[in-house]
Amino acid sequence: MQRIIIADDEVIIASQIGECLTANNYKVVGIASTGVDAVEMALELKPDLMLMDIVMPGKLDGISAAAKINEALNIPVIFLTAYADEEMIQRAKPIGPYAYVLKPLQERQLLAAIEIALHKNIMQQKLKEAHDKLEQRVDERTRELRIKSENLEEMNTALKVLLKKREEDKNELEEQVIYNVKELVMPFLEKIKVSRLDNRQKTIVEILESNLNDIVSPFAKALSTRYLNLTPAEMQIANMVKHGKTTKEIADTLFLSTRTIESHRDSIRQKLGIKNKKANLRTHLMSYT
Repeated sequence: MQRIIIADDEVIIASQIGECLTANNYKVVGIASTGVDAVEMALELKPDLMLMDIVMPGKLDGISAAAKINEALNIPVIFLTAYADEEMIQRAKPIGPYAYVLKPLQERQLLAAIEIALHKNIMQQKLKEAHDKLEQRVDERTRELRIKSENLEEMNTALKVLLKKREEDKNELEEQVIYNVKELVMPFLEKIKVSRLDNRQKTIVEILESNLNDIVSPFAKALSTRYLNLTPAEMQIANMVKHGKTTKEIADTLFLSTRTIESHRDSIRQKLGIKNKKANLRTHLMSYT
């Protein structure tokens, strides 16, 4: 049952309104005869609706009393007035009254105004609740996104540090390999070159020297990075072709038949995308030096 306070200094009118409301299943929880009493009663009883006469005796008229009530409570107010002058309506507008009911009161008009005001207030409360929930969800989602963004930034920073460290380690390793080859291997290779070697041994030493030079040159890196589908044997043959070795020389050095070497060369051409049979394989390989 909806609870209503009546604020009207005319006792007979207030009593009649009370009887009308009770007969229509509303509960009258208080009747105030001054604006001050209306404010105190509303703050104490917190009704569902106020029926407020605009012209009230004392320090506060109905409009001033309604303003104070609105500051503390969200209670719909219906103004009762025997006067409908423009000045009074303009004063009442900031209060946001739900309706104006003119005296002498018509029961049907009063009940309709009350029903509409209560329904409107319920809808406004539901709308406010929905708005508050939406704002809460937006705030929660914003916090989640902010946390995710911060975590992502931290991950990106960590990844950059790791990548930088990886690049530094890679460069350090490359420098170490180059140093080891030049300082620890090449001097001994030079000693072997000046020793007595037959033609086949000289060829092997030349290939060994060439391969070592390739380790510290961009060729092996470029070739192995771009053409990872070459087999180790194909990489070895491709390296020898690059250094001008003929099919027969390669076959003799690797103890393979010339047919096997030709098969490997065909496979290398296919994997490197060399479709023109007239294209020179060595020239193509040299382009990656």
